[in-house]
Amino acid sequence: MKFRARSARGFTYLELLVVVGIIGVAAAVSIPALNNAVERNRVISASELVAAQFREARLSAITRNRTFRLRFDCADGALRVLVVTGTPAVDNAADRCTTRQPEDGTPVYLPPSVSLGEQPPPSLDVNGRGLVTAAGGNVLPQSISITNGAYTRTLVVSATGRISTPAS
Repeated sequence: MKFRARSARGFTYLELLVVVGIIGVAAAVSIPALNNAVERNRVISASELVAAQFREARLSAITRNRTFRLRFDCADGALRVLVVTGTPAVDNAADRCTTRQPEDGTPVYLPPSVSLGEQPPPSLDVNGRGLVTAAGGNVLPQSISITNGAYTRTLVVSATGRISTPAS
């Protein structure tokens, strides 16, 4: 009787099934964690985007020695840095985000499914010295919450123009 040695060139069906099963279990465990990381990353990216828009408004106000307004309630969930003209009919108009003044910034959109809480925060005005006031007589510091599903990140804007993220 002759015995043949097993070929070293391939895998058995059982070995392939075990490997595919291990890959399937690893994927089933890692996909929900990956989805959570993506949602959390969207909140962090959106909060950095809001902070960058605020810094742009402050820089524009200081360099031009004019008052600029950061509006959070523009159409389609956009944020926009707008120059304050000094004419209340223009500055407080409902369609102010869609009209264009020479020193206005472009609309900036948050990532999909990210929102600024249940209702947008009030507009923030930054004067030529970099000091901040909130529209509607709201008191500063002003909190801005950015949410996506179960994840929320809060930015706090002080009257002196400092923006920070409190420890959570």
